[in-house]
Amino acid sequence: MLQRLSELPRGVQALDALGVVTGHDYDEVFTPLVDQVTKTGSRLRLLYRCGPEFRRLTAGALWADARLGMRYLPILDGCAVTTDKGWIRGSTRGIGLWMPCPVHVFADDETEQALDWLASLPERTEASPRAIARAYLGGVTAGIGGLAAGIATTATKTVLPRK
Repeated sequence: MLQRLSELPRGVQALDALGVVTGHDYDEVFTPLVDQVTKTGSRLRLLYRCGPEFRRLTAGALWADARLGMRYLPILDGCAVTTDKGWIRGSTRGIGLWMPCPVHVFADDETEQALDWLASLPERTEASPRAIARAYLGGVTAGIGGLAAGIATTATKTVLPRK
């Protein structure tokens, strides 16, 4: 499930990932957020929290994010991800290398620092179509790699019963 957080610094939006995040969650929570920011002509500074309650993203969520990415990449000033999950930290860093804006990973207990960092970012100009295409292709590739790493990590932690 995705939930929007409130009581944030001006210009900052935040999503909290809990349990299993699905494509439906993106359609019901993240898409309206992007629509709202776009409609008002504002920019997006996004905090994405993946705390201890977060388990995984479904393939549908990844597809929904990939579809929505073409709409939010042009308005994104920066993205902060808070998590202690290694596979998310690694894939976020990989995705961040492709993004047309700063991306930073913080620990679960550093939400306030992440919000301060986002609030301090300068407003960026709209990214070029080339930068958006580069971010989209690189981000999708890095996201798939991160998902594979997460699956591998989960699989190695699964204990099978002995016969």
